[in-house]
Amino acid sequence: MDTVQFFQAFLALIFVLGLLLLTLWLIKYAQQKGLNCKLGKSFAKKSKIKIIEQHRLDIKNSVILLEYNNEEFLLLIGQQNNLLLKSTASQKEVRQND
Repeated sequence: MDTVQFFQAFLALIFVLGLLLLTLWLIKYAQQKGLNCKLGKSFAKKSKIKIIEQHRLDIKNSVILLEYNNEEFLLLIGQQNNLLLKSTASQKEVRQND
């Protein structure tokens, strides 16, 4: 193997590693930004569930405000459990029953 082929193989290896790092970075960016990034918006158009806001409280917990069928839900998402904090759907049902 002469030096030109060795150099081409080395450049090919660097190129493949760069593509892998770019892919990992895009996945991490999409996870951090949620559906607010351009990659997530293409998936959001097909979904009935819309994530309005998402805030991280700490490493394991986050609060998510989402909309489903014109009703809003405030969720506390944790590592061990999930909790519905507030729902406009239950308030509308109570008002209609009164």
